[in-house]
Amino acid sequence: MSSLSEWIDRIKQFPGPGWLRTKRLTPPAEGGTLIVTHAELSARHGTGALLIRILRGEKKLVAFYSREFFKTHDIEVAAFPITHARDSLGAGRRRIRQLLNTNPIKRILCVPFYQDDVHSALAAQAYTGAPLALYIMDDQNIHVKEIPDSLMRQLIGKASICFAISSALCSAYAAKYRRKFWFVPPVADPELFVPPGFTFEPHSPPRGILIGNLWSSHTLNQFHETVRQAGFQIDWFGNAGQPFIELDSAALAKDGISLHSHVPEPALIASARNADFAVIPAGTLDGSDTHDWLARASLPSRIIYLMATANVPMIVMGHPETAAAKFVAGMKLGAVCDYSGESFRAAVKQVTDPATMNGIRLRARTLSPTFSSQGLSNWLWDSLAQSKVVDERFESISLTT
Repeated sequence: MSSLSEWIDRIKQFPGPGWLRTKRLTPPAEGGTLIVTHAELSARHGTGALLIRILRGEKKLVAFYSREFFKTHDIEVAAFPITHARDSLGAGRRRIRQLLNTNPIKRILCVPFYQDDVHSALAAQAYTGAPLALYIMDDQNIHVKEIPDSLMRQLIGKASICFAISSALCSAYAAKYRRKFWFVPPVADPELFVPPGFTFEPHSPPRGILIGNLWSSHTLNQFHETVRQAGFQIDWFGNAGQPFIELDSAALAKDGISLHSHVPEPALIASARNADFAVIPAGTLDGSDTHDWLARASLPSRIIYLMATANVPMIVMGHPETAAAKFVAGMKLGAVCDYSGESFRAAVKQVTDPATMNGIRLRARTLSPTFSSQGLSNWLWDSLAQSKVVDERFESISLTT
């Protein structure tokens, strides 16, 4: 190919006059909501489960996602997998234009994890002129460099408002990009909150529960050895780590960890309400785990889910400066321990002491309405329209944690 042809091909990667002529500067009032995220809207991973809780009431929902892990969506949505070639963005942009011609949108919520997600959000915003809200749930720019600074700066510049899922993420992104990031924590469905009159009957010895994924074999091995040393029984629900890490169910069961397949939500909640404590394995922040970045800054949605649906005391395993540990300790919802049998046993003794347990369960029940998903989507859209939050309902929580 001649140098002239190469130059022409590069020019085609960028929006030119044709792009501008077809751009709709006024999004249609009857348009839908576009969510740009990294995976399916599936309850089998934390980001998907949280987005489902927030977006379940949307009448017209369109999703662009860049990776297929589960081959299904757990919410009614017009969903399209989209990736972008690094050396030529034109094909992805053309596909987005075609999709948005038949799926008109009036606003965009971007929850980025990969560079593809940022490219899709920028292309959709440029083509439609729709206001864009950025919600950082997992850091991929400060502690991890999946998304380059230049690309993240473009996305932040195009966003009308910026949110983050933890106080640590809000502070880190605000400091780096000189832009206000508002704290929006995970939420839970109020229909699933612990009902009035519910009473808990303790077990002897206490029995624990783990829900959701462990993202690295390093964390799994530490958790496994800690449970083995402590001698407690733990029921592990959800997809039990798969497909992200390989599990030996027989070896885990031998040491007190019982794996359960993906179960219906009522069964999961019943098991959580029957547990004496919940375990939240987090990072050690010593550089030994490739997922330290996740533990340092991201607040696991499972914490809010367990708090609201079961009022169960929580034990965070790992460093006290992880987002999970700071939240649980700051909100007085449980204890933090090391990855050792002795430390874990002490934490279980602490949270299952009758007076402590009753205090935690009462506090969890009192706090739950603050983390309700009811009306949150309208709050997000109203805040997006004003380019600032319409009320500071989460700011007191941010200061506490």
